[in-house]
Amino acid sequence: MSPRFILKTTVWFAFSTLAFSNLASAAPSYTDLAAHYSTTACAIPCVKPPQVNDWYFWRSENRVEIRDATQDVGEIWRRDGKNRLSFVYVEPAHKRGIEYNDTDLRILNHKRSWEQLASIVSPAELEKLSRAGETVVLGHKAQLYNGKIDKRTIEVVWVPDLQLAAKVTNTYPDRQVTTEIKSFLNSQDGIAATSDDLLANYELVDFTDLGDMETKESMTWLKHAAAAPGHETHEH
Repeated sequence: MSPRFILKTTVWFAFSTLAFSNLASAAPSYTDLAAHYSTTACAIPCVKPPQVNDWYFWRSENRVEIRDATQDVGEIWRRDGKNRLSFVYVEPAHKRGIEYNDTDLRILNHKRSWEQLASIVSPAELEKLSRAGETVVLGHKAQLYNGKIDKRTIEVVWVPDLQLAAKVTNTYPDRQVTTEIKSFLNSQDGIAATSDDLLANYELVDFTDLGDMETKESMTWLKHAAAAPGHETHEH
C-alpha cells in the first residue's frame, strides 16, 4: 500500500474522525509512552478481508511522533511554550523530510488539536459520548464510551491514567474503521523514536522552499512525497 494511503488515510482516521472541540477543563499532562497500533478498514458488510496497517506512536509532553510500520513515512509534531505547533514529514529509510512551521500548517489547513494528537481522542471529545462500562487494556483500567455523531457510530476504549485512547471504532453507513493499540514498545522491540540528534543528520527542506528545491535534480524525491501536507500545491 502506498505511503499516501498509510499516512493520509489510515493513521489519520484515528485523529480526524471525531469532530474537534475546545477543552472545557484544564489541559491534561502527558506521560511518556511508546505504542504499536493497528488500523483496519473494511467496506460494510466487511465480508472481504480488511485493509490492515500497523504504525508506531511515541508521545512526550510536547512531542508526538507517528511512523508507519514499514518505516517509509512518518510525522513528528512539536508544540512550543506558546502552544504553537511545528511539523516534520519524514522518510526515515532515506533520512530526509520536510519541515513546516505553525503558519505553514494554518495556510495548508493542516492544524491539529494537541490534545487529540497526544491522546488519539481528546478528553473533550469523550464528553460527546456516553459511558458504557469498564474493561482492562494491557494491564490498565479502561473506560468504554459510545455514541453517534451525524451518521457515524463511535466506540472508544479510553485509558484515563494514560490519557490515551486504546481503541477507536468508527462505523459509517458504507465502511468501518478501527484503530487499536496492540502493545507498548520497549527497548527489546528495537524500534525507537527519532531523536533530535538523528533528525539533525536528515536532509530537511523547509516547506516554503519546496517550489525552488523541486527543480534541482538531487531533490526530485520531493515531487513524489505524496503523503506530505501541501504536496498537491507543488506538483507539476
